[in-house]
Order: sequence, then structure tokens, then C-alpha cells
Amino acid sequence: MVYSYEEYEEYIHEDYKELIEEKMSRGEAIARTFNEYDMLAKKSETDKALFCTIISEISLSHEKIPYTFKNYMEQSLVELDFKVIKQENSLTSEQYIDLINRKDYVLQELKKKPLDYYPRVCWYYDELVEEVQKFINNYKLENENTDSIVTTVLQRFERDCKNTKSEKFIVYTTLAENLYNQGLTGVEGIEDIKHVLQSFSIKDVSDEQLTKDEQEKLANRIKIVLSNLK
Repeated sequence: MVYSYEEYEEYIHEDYKELIEEKMSRGEAIARTFNEYDMLAKKSETDKALFCTIISEISLSHEKIPYTFKNYMEQSLVELDFKVIKQENSLTSEQYIDLINRKDYVLQELKKKPLDYYPRVCWYYDELVEEVQKFINNYKLENENTDSIVTTVLQRFERDCKNTKSEKFIVYTTLAENLYNQGLTGVEGIEDIKHVLQSFSIKDVSDEQLTKDEQEKLANRIKIVLSNLK
């Protein structure tokens, strides 16, 4: 076994959290973590079991799970041979039993998770709204002068705005709502924000990662904030 039972737990979670801190979506962070440890999972059945179980546990904390990823993880977990794991003798009796229980639990819970059929890794609706809001709140705490708030927020989420139209409109909408609510409607860049939101059409995001309810919610938010900013 490449790492010990405890080390696998520590290292995978640590690497995943570091990617989150690099301002990646949870989906991209888990995908990169998966790729980083995938080869190690081929070293032994015990390595594979720990890798698949821990990655699946992290995925359960996500809003949705890509259907291809879910299918792969379910198949990998089902195919685990615990007789071989016992023969490899890399785990204590307590760890062996614990791993079986953890594997059974994630298999059960994976079946309950909403699925994502969009092929591109991206932020989900509520996840991105929360991230933009958190960034704006931190910006306001750290800066008395808010003149550069638009530029700063758009620079932070520039990569995401280029990824999908849905992400771009979520970022711009959440920023516009904050500008209005904080009485910052005269800051530099507000007209550019309005111009982008005025170009919104629900057709632009209909074939991306948002559900129909989320598309309608976003459209309604844009309509309201544009009305407020007149």
C-alpha cells in the first residue's frame, strides 16, 4: 500500500482543500484530485478501496455529481474484492471493518445524489452564488474604498465567466444585486454590468448546467436587478 489508512485520508482531503482555496469549483477540485491519485489506486486493492471510498465521500458533499463519475465510482466500489484486501494485510482489523462500512455507506448515498449530465466541469448555481457573495463580503471588510469593486470581482471570476454563459450571468447578477443593495450604483463599471445583463436571453443558458428552475430564477433575478438599477 502506497500510504497508510490515515495518510490517504489526510493527503486526499488536504489536496482537495488546497484546490478549493485556489478558487476552483468543488467539481473541478474533485476532478483534479481524482486524476492526481488515480494511478496510486492501481497499486493494490487496498489502495483502490481507500481512494474510491474517500473520493466518493467528498463527492457526497457536492450539490450534484456528474453521472459519468457516479457510474465509474459505483462500479469501482462494487467490484472491490475485500478478500484480496484482507490477504494484502495492509489494514488493521478495525480499519478493515471500518472501510467496509464506509464503502457500503457511500454506495447507498451515491444513489440519492442529483446527477449532472453537462459534460463540462463548472460551478453549480447555488455554489457560485455563495462563492461570489463570500468574495464580495470579504472585499468590503478589507477595503474602505469600493471604487474598484467591479474590477476586482470580475478579475477574481474571469476564468469562470469564460467557462460557461451561465457562470458569467450568475457572477454579473450577484455582483449587480450587491451594488444595488449597498448603494454603490455609481461605481466605475456599473454600466458595463448592466449592458451584459441586458443582453441575457434564457436561450443562452438553456443547454448548459442549470436546471429549468435555476434558469427561471436567474432570469427573474436579472429582470429585478435591471429594474432596480434604472
